[in-house]
Amino acid sequence: MTEEIYPMPMFPALIVNDLEASSNFYQNALGFKHIFTMPGPGGQPALVHLRWVKYADLLITEPRDGKKLTEPRGVGISLNFNLFDHFNGDMDAFARHARENGATVIGPTDQPWNVREVTVFDPDGYKLVFTVPLNVNLTFEKVIEQAKNSENDE
Repeated sequence: MTEEIYPMPMFPALIVNDLEASSNFYQNALGFKHIFTMPGPGGQPALVHLRWVKYADLLITEPRDGKKLTEPRGVGISLNFNLFDHFNGDMDAFARHARENGATVIGPTDQPWNVREVTVFDPDGYKLVFTVPLNVNLTFEKVIEQAKNSENDE
């Protein structure tokens, strides 16, 4: 099946040290879909386009100058994805699957802002946070109140 190609209003592009290993990690450990691999000079893969869900696309590429990157990567940045129907919306199943496929995983953790979340670090150290709402019936005001009350409890 050919995936839909569309103009992307925004997308992250991560520079990785091993394009094949990173592509396999995102697909096998996390469940991203492979959209396409673009060849570069000499026909070797230069860029991989992955998709979590429509309009949540991720591009990965190796450094254009061919030099390996040094640590750390993505300091102060996290990429956040809603779990939606991946793993039937089961955050525990997602975390277990990611761990079993080699991911460094923190959580699942329930947060006062009405989400259950898992933090994953990819092979290059980029931080990804996957969330699922705890209670879809809470109003925004109630979520803010809960978060504020949790700060007072600390």
